[in-house]
Amino acid sequence: MNFTQRFIQSITASAITIGNEEKLSAQKGLIDGIATAFAAQNNEVINQLIQSLLSEQGVGQSPIIGYEQKLSARDAALVNGYILHYLDYDDVHSDVRGHASSVIIPSLLATANGNQRSYDHFLESYIIGIEVAARIGRTIGSQHYEKGWHTSSTIGIIGAAAANAYYLGLDQNNFANAIGIAITEMSGLRAQFGTDVKPLHIGLAAQKAYMAVKYSEFNVVDGNKDMLPALFATYSEQQDPPDSLIKEDNESWAIVNPGLWFKLHPCCSANYHAIDAVKNIQKKYALPIETIDTINVIFPLQGDAALKFTKPTNGIEGRFSVEYVIAKLLYNHQLTLEDFFEKEISTEIQSLMSKVRRTYDETIKAQSNALPKGRFTIVEIRDNLGEIYRERIDTPKGSPNHPLTMDEIIEKLTLYAPKHASNIQQLFNLNNTGELITYIVTGG
Repeated sequence: MNFTQRFIQSITASAITIGNEEKLSAQKGLIDGIATAFAAQNNEVINQLIQSLLSEQGVGQSPIIGYEQKLSARDAALVNGYILHYLDYDDVHSDVRGHASSVIIPSLLATANGNQRSYDHFLESYIIGIEVAARIGRTIGSQHYEKGWHTSSTIGIIGAAAANAYYLGLDQNNFANAIGIAITEMSGLRAQFGTDVKPLHIGLAAQKAYMAVKYSEFNVVDGNKDMLPALFATYSEQQDPPDSLIKEDNESWAIVNPGLWFKLHPCCSANYHAIDAVKNIQKKYALPIETIDTINVIFPLQGDAALKFTKPTNGIEGRFSVEYVIAKLLYNHQLTLEDFFEKEISTEIQSLMSKVRRTYDETIKAQSNALPKGRFTIVEIRDNLGEIYRERIDTPKGSPNHPLTMDEIIEKLTLYAPKHASNIQQLFNLNNTGELITYIVTGG
């Protein structure tokens, strides 16, 4: 048995230990995903993508979340992945350093639409996908991300392929073949952050994962069935996959520990420490905008790697700018969906952004419960009288160590998909994936 097969066996054999806690976490991921998809509804870029695929490929049988049109399964996986990640409002897993759910869920829905199984089996498949992505993400090393790869798509595709292969019950040989094809198809560079191509990474990863499993299910394409060693030799600081990839029965599931990170704002999660810090300052002090002199934001080294824009020109770039979110929050005391659309940034916000300075301090140690591990953000606002207002955040609201409750996640669903929220009990009582797809499409 090769390493990839051992890896697959260790995770799939452990599926018998998946319990109610893991399934409840997976249901939270589904609820948040539905809310996030409906929040992006009727965006012009999404509409154009759907129409282009309908013109090229024609109508299919697979639903698009929040839309009446249907596409082929592979194209529905692409579009649903694009929709889920379009606003950067989708959940995060710190081990992946990205958005695995937005690749896994659309890909699984595409497979489930023509292959009905129990709802429990769907949840287990989702959990398996998160586990695979998390194990690879936590062991491949930080340089993979820091060198410019978009881990949501490069690692997410492997998790999605595993979820689909498990869902269909592929034998170990075909399962390993699907993983190998997915690894070969890995793509996505962080240089596209702040553009509409970033969510396309997610859609393409979902589509490629779906196809990798289809190629393997029907023995269409036969390839290297031990690609995990090649993955680590190519993308990691270490040359061999570590033994820690192999799951032991007594190890917790990644969907619970550390768990999914749910978002309250449609922007990069690397901003969230600073957002909470500014909110805390605003709660404690009256701070007129005109009195602010400088704003220092202190990170650990590479703590702001995802925040590539120091001088964003529009709201989409602003999703990846701590300067922008701080200025918007200080000026308006809230962050809205509209703040992160593709419109020019006002001169007032630009002026406030110019007062923000990023610094890095390796001597400051993150708290033991910090998420992501080793991360913190300190915001220091100095006014024109020399007063300093300082807040530090290691565990932002929504992260697993400062989590949203089920009720808070349902509140997000209520905001964007009220019919689904009013019928939420149906989701908890589903029997099979046919009922799941009906609930997602109709709201129950």
